[in-house]
Amino acid sequence: MIFSVATNRLSQGRNSARIRNNGFTVLEMLLVLAIAVIAMMVVLPNLSRGLAAAEMRSATRDIASSLRYSRGYAIASGKESEFNIDVKSNRYSVSGRTKQYAVSDTIQLKLLTVDAEIKNEGQGVIRFYPDGSSTGGRITLETEDRTRIVDINWLTGQIEIFVE
Repeated sequence: MIFSVATNRLSQGRNSARIRNNGFTVLEMLLVLAIAVIAMMVVLPNLSRGLAAAEMRSATRDIASSLRYSRGYAIASGKESEFNIDVKSNRYSVSGRTKQYAVSDTIQLKLLTVDAEIKNEGQGVIRFYPDGSSTGGRITLETEDRTRIVDINWLTGQIEIFVE
């Protein structure tokens, strides 16, 4: 009988030791939170730069695609087509479509085209003809650290994207 009482006390000590080791201490929780905060401080700036780069690529491709559509529309319809751009409001439109397209305000647009195609300050047109040629020009997209150029060849109407 004496032996069984001692065994019970010994097993109670083991159970209480197990209970104490099952949880986390406050110090361990603070350490995990500190590591998570440091990781977020490293990841978030890189993530935002990646999003800005993706936004720039997307805007450049959208403008080039709209220019190609405008050229194709002129060839298919047999009449002139216009790509209208307003660099002040970061908007553009295409003949044959009623929608106005917007570019993010974080991207600055610049237009280089012939004087006859400049409508107002900040607004201009790139015109495509039924033979595929155009008035030609250049649309530059800029952010703080990136520049992309969409060139429109006046003779062939071909649209090319350049990264600077």
